[in-house]
Amino acid sequence: MEALKTNGSGFIQIFSDCMRGWRHGAEDTLNVSKLATDCGYWPLFTIRVKNAKPVYSYYRGLDVDKEKFEQFLKSMGRFKHLFRPKFMEEEIDEIIYYTEQRNARLKALIQVFGAEKPVDIYRINRKKLEPQYHLQPGHGLCPGCGAGMFLNQMATAATQVAGKNIIYVNNTSCSEVSTSKDNVSSWNVPWVHHLFESGATIAEAISTTYKILKFKNIYQGEVPYVIHIGGDGSTYDIGFQFLKSALVRTSSFVEMNEYLANQK
Repeated sequence: MEALKTNGSGFIQIFSDCMRGWRHGAEDTLNVSKLATDCGYWPLFTIRVKNAKPVYSYYRGLDVDKEKFEQFLKSMGRFKHLFRPKFMEEEIDEIIYYTEQRNARLKALIQVFGAEKPVDIYRINRKKLEPQYHLQPGHGLCPGCGAGMFLNQMATAATQVAGKNIIYVNNTSCSEVSTSKDNVSSWNVPWVHHLFESGATIAEAISTTYKILKFKNIYQGEVPYVIHIGGDGSTYDIGFQFLKSALVRTSSFVEMNEYLANQK
């Protein structure tokens, strides 16, 4: 909800469990996801940028727990070769070592930039939130799929801020295929499918177009919120340069452009 209220862009990176690809039971999705943070593999932290200065805050997961880290690896069949037929201690220690080095850099950034509230804890009573109506329950995602859980939580947060005034852009991915199968969309709000890496650019272009049309009095309605849904391949791997450029354009460019200033 905080990201949607930002004048510009917000980026959220989600740990989205894939029970089929990671090879574990559908009933274990929440436990695997929780272990990812508890062991230090997936720390929960926030970066807020104001006046070109980043401020870091964190919730938990910056300290690596080696025992829980091993439990995390053991919980998924994709890592079974590290434990059978023999315990590959050196390889496991290397994975843990690189995780510790990454977390150490995050701790250093938090210390250098500082924060008035370095520990950030969000507490929301889900029962008091308006139920989401952006995505129908009849999608084709697997039982226990982390993406299905994430999409529901994301749509719930978006509903509180945007209502129905929202457009989703979705790269080719599990979530795209599963929510648009047989030419029948699972979405109750405008939804745009786009191929792979340039989804962030498409989302930014849609938002910018509405803002310029609004400024020129060509469009009379409210400027819609736009959310781009991407995956580790389409956005964070081959599409990272598009994501980075979109974030830059919708931050400093928003403030300098007469067509975009003071617009949502």
